[in-house]
Amino acid sequence: MDVGKLIQKGRNQKGMTQKELATKICEKPQIINEYELGKSIPNNQVLGKIERAIGIKLRGKDKGQPIAAPKPKK
Repeated sequence: MDVGKLIQKGRNQKGMTQKELATKICEKPQIINEYELGKSIPNNQVLGKIERAIGIKLRGKDKGQPIAAPKPKK
């Protein structure tokens, strides 16, 4: 599945609009729109922020998988 579809799926699961997601990660709504449409080359920093906001991995071999909660430090 491509990154744009994953972003859209994760955003919809969280009940967010493109603008709400953009605001949450301190980016412009146009960035989210372009990523979802596949019009721009994804930036790893922005992808990391989107991953944390929607809770889905967008990079690596396990794309589309939920982000595991961080393990508590002992």
